Amino acid sequence: MLKLAVGILAMVISLTCFGFAKDLQEVPPAYQPLLDRLIRDGLSQEFLLPLFLDARAEPIPNRLTISLMTREIPEIYTKFLSFEAILLAKNFLRENLKTLKEMERRFDVEKEIAVAILLVESRFGENIGKHRVIPTLASLAILDSPENLLKNYSTIWENNPEVPFDLIERIAKRRAEWAYKELKHFFDIIQAEQMDPLEVYGSIAGALGMPQFIPSSYKAYALNKNSFKEWLYDPEGAIFSIGNFLKSHGWKRGLSITQQKKLLWHYNRSEPYGETILQIAEKLRKKKERAKPGHE
Repeated sequence: MLKLAVGILAMVISLTCFGFAKDLQEVPPAYQPLLDRLIRDGLSQEFLLPLFLDARAEPIPNRLTISLMTREIPEIYTKFLSFEAILLAKNFLRENLKTLKEMERRFDVEKEIAVAILLVESRFGENIGKHRVIPTLASLAILDSPENLLKNYSTIWENNPEVPFDLIERIAKRRAEWAYKELKHFFDIIQAEQMDPLEVYGSIAGALGMPQFIPSSYKAYALNKNSFKEWLYDPEGAIFSIGNFLKSHGWKRGLSITQQKKLLWHYNRSEPYGETILQIAEKLRKKKERAKPGHE
């Protein structure tokens, strides 16, 4: 009887493994090593397989492209200094003044800085991103596959033959490793939520919600009352999360401009970004000039 039971168990395990192997073959080939790595790192194949078999999760071609150009130039931030943008920020500040003052008290972060960040990151929730987080991060996580490396190097070589292959490889490996870690963090977050993981949208880097936190920052610094789903569009959660993030990195009122820029680098590794946040904050602090009475 014992031998029979052992035999049946072995058969069930064998069939299960065969079924998994067959399902794995249906996953896009580029994703198969990634899926295998995630499972080896402890994620459930029952959770992962349906996601990677879904057509919505297919690799995104433009996320598999390596560019040596930076898009972090001052011109892309000019729109946030317009009259319309500053007016929008002033309205948000006024409507959320109680929460912002509480954030200042708890975290010693100026309310104008938090408002400026929310304006630039998502226009106060108007634009939290148009890219599905899972295929975005998964595509970046396979950036360093041999096939993709060769394809990118060939494309870059046509215009820049002096660029060495090992430079492209280092860039790809760094970005892929970062994306893999962020993808794991996202899976940790989403497994506890009552929502379709493939219908969560973010930025082209997988940043989430009104404050555009990457998944690891959400886990470390986000403050919300109820759930991740509600946090995505919750002004109060966004305000307190930004306060917590900045304070955790050493922010306090009274810092010099140089110190503020250095700390904003943790939020977004971009000098034009930091400059813009401080310019918006300064505009929000300025009192409305009173019109002079009388006529000339």
